[in-house]
Amino acid sequence: MLTEARDASDGADPIPFQETELFKECRRMGIIPQAGDDPTAAPANAPETADTASKGSELSEDAADLLGLSFRVEGMWCPACAWLIDETLKKLPGVISPATRFSTDTFQCRYHPVRTSPDQIRRHIEKLGYRPVDDHEGGASEHRREIYRFAVSAVFSVNVMMLSFALYSGFFTDLSKDAVTYLSWPVFILASVPFFYGGRRIHQKAWAGVRSAVFTMESLISIASGSAFAYSVYNLIQGSIHLYFDTASMLITLTLLGKMLERNARNHVSRDLANLFALKPTKVKRICDLYPKGRYVSVDMLQKADMFFVEAGDIVPADGVVVSGEGLLDEASLTGEAAPIRKLPGHHIHSGTTVARGVFKVKTEAVGEDSTIGRIIRIIQRSLDEKTAFEGKTDRLLFVFVPLILGLALSTGAFWWMRGVGFETAMVRAITVMVISCPCALGIAIPLARVAGISVAGRNGILVKEFSCFEKAGGVDAVVFDKTGTLTEGRCELREVVSFEPFQRADALALAAGLEQASDHYLAVEIRRKCAEERISAATVSALKGHDNGVSGIWQGRRARIGALNFVPEAGNRDDDRRLQDDGLSRVYLAWGGRLVAVLRFGDRIRPGAKPTVLELQRRGFRVALISGDESRTALAVGRLVGIHESLGGMLPGDKAAFIRQLEAEGMQPAMIGDGINDAPALAAAYLSVAVHSGPYLGKDVADMTLMQSDPRRILTFFDLAVKVNRKILQNLICSGVYNVLSIPVAMAGILTPLVAVTAMLLSSLTVIGNTLLLVRRRT
Repeated sequence: MLTEARDASDGADPIPFQETELFKECRRMGIIPQAGDDPTAAPANAPETADTASKGSELSEDAADLLGLSFRVEGMWCPACAWLIDETLKKLPGVISPATRFSTDTFQCRYHPVRTSPDQIRRHIEKLGYRPVDDHEGGASEHRREIYRFAVSAVFSVNVMMLSFALYSGFFTDLSKDAVTYLSWPVFILASVPFFYGGRRIHQKAWAGVRSAVFTMESLISIASGSAFAYSVYNLIQGSIHLYFDTASMLITLTLLGKMLERNARNHVSRDLANLFALKPTKVKRICDLYPKGRYVSVDMLQKADMFFVEAGDIVPADGVVVSGEGLLDEASLTGEAAPIRKLPGHHIHSGTTVARGVFKVKTEAVGEDSTIGRIIRIIQRSLDEKTAFEGKTDRLLFVFVPLILGLALSTGAFWWMRGVGFETAMVRAITVMVISCPCALGIAIPLARVAGISVAGRNGILVKEFSCFEKAGGVDAVVFDKTGTLTEGRCELREVVSFEPFQRADALALAAGLEQASDHYLAVEIRRKCAEERISAATVSALKGHDNGVSGIWQGRRARIGALNFVPEAGNRDDDRRLQDDGLSRVYLAWGGRLVAVLRFGDRIRPGAKPTVLELQRRGFRVALISGDESRTALAVGRLVGIHESLGGMLPGDKAAFIRQLEAEGMQPAMIGDGINDAPALAAAYLSVAVHSGPYLGKDVADMTLMQSDPRRILTFFDLAVKVNRKILQNLICSGVYNVLSIPVAMAGILTPLVAVTAMLLSSLTVIGNTLLLVRRRT
């Protein structure tokens, strides 16, 4: 059997292998997924990439056999590194849709297990000069290696500089041949350490780029330092004092310093995201028949409807309902709200939150990627992966920038050589052009700001799904609120019972509960909850009959009705409830024996931050509107309470979307804020869509972002943050652009030396890094 499988794998066509008993047994054991079970398969409507287009016909029959692979990649210095990995892996047989992300240092692909293996993919990436590591492996070891490599290079480079100064004295005084030799060879030996050891990864990546015809930042650094080093070796052999080992070694050392500082900055801005990703526990105390007190198992074993325990200090591993126990739950990681929330039996709890006090027995409702923290991480990863239109143009510019600079450097050298300055001076000026124009700052300008923006938003309880919403926020000129769950708390409560003779309040509630005893309408549930709370027994009502807008029955031999105004005609003959008009409350009428006996008033509480938010938006010049499915009178009343003058009620989901399109037809760019359920059409139609966290609807694809804490003031926080993020991106791009526009002509003119050029390049990158770090600075 093994021979048969080996023979099949050596052939060009993998189909014979699939007919072997080994393959079939692997299918039965689950080692190879069954057809249609591959969780990593792309959606049917996913756009076809260049890779899948070229391999689609070749692998179309085996699409169900593809496996997924993901890990972290260390050592990437700019977006061109990620592009290099993807482009070279596309040429590796069996690798489908490779996706390397510079902003998160992650790699994902699908692969055919017959044609390649994870080890082959990892080895291929290692040959390019990068280091694949599993997600559970920390980056501390790589960080230590970077520090050690820089420290060694710096020590040797400083000594090279000291000896070089002594050697440079030969330009002013005569040095004997022996003196030149005694100084030159130690400089060569010392400079070889930073050039070969410190620059090994740089040269490795540069060579990989040359082989793949993809020139990167490392190409410029390697060619420049290599040219200086090689020319110095030639002069050393000739006995000349014109050595540039100091240039080669310091170029490598300062590059390592810049990349180390950039890595620290990226780790700093993504620290909040790393903390969020760490909110996925690996173990859970699962309850079963054999272990009623719970036993720790892998969280992957937890299934829907399973029971588990969590206690103080534990991170909740799955969404669920509290079966028993009470205590406090810290939801700051999801909502940004510092105050712990009290949880009792029957309350829902979300994965990723932390138990602050107490012990809970929980029944699982959603696990893994379907849980709250799983959906949040998936949304954030999608946001980090997304490219804005401008960023795509910047990446494409980087791919042509390096060949362009190489051409300018060669042209500069040729020009000055033809002007008669000598080969050595011409070469130095060409090297200077290559060094000073390194596109490090341009490459990190947007990715670093992207991670910073998403990180700060997450810290404030704002889940950004589409990074483009930062850019969109700058163009919004109208804000449309849904009422229920957005400006109000979304919980309809029985606020008041107005009873008429001969009924008392308790009598009215008892009869109402009796009529609504079999209804699952949310108002009926609230009536029964209120009766249970006040220990009022429901009346015994017979001949119950449900209608579209109410319920009728017989109590004490007389007809009883409860429902809307048009279902209870007895309510139209009384004027007692005129004082209740325009208060924003909904009314349910109760009649018995041909007369109105009570009016039940239901209402939703206005969120504390609703009115300040509306007033501030209006002060900033936004057009603010309210749309609701409730009756117009209720919508108008709520609008008046929060300061909105344009309030529309009685709107179905399609009507809400039509209102958004009407605003757009008027030339406006509206932001729609809703709960993501019945507001889905309006959210999809809006220029910027904002969903308020509503449990299982968090992962809806219609919203650009989600407010994890249901506080309307968070939208002001996001608008302020969007201004800062957009400003930082613009500042970074301007800084990078001005630097290159000014520095390249200066270098071509021969005014700068390579050492000054590499220092200027480092300062350019540090300027972008420092400017972005201002965005994530915590306020005390």
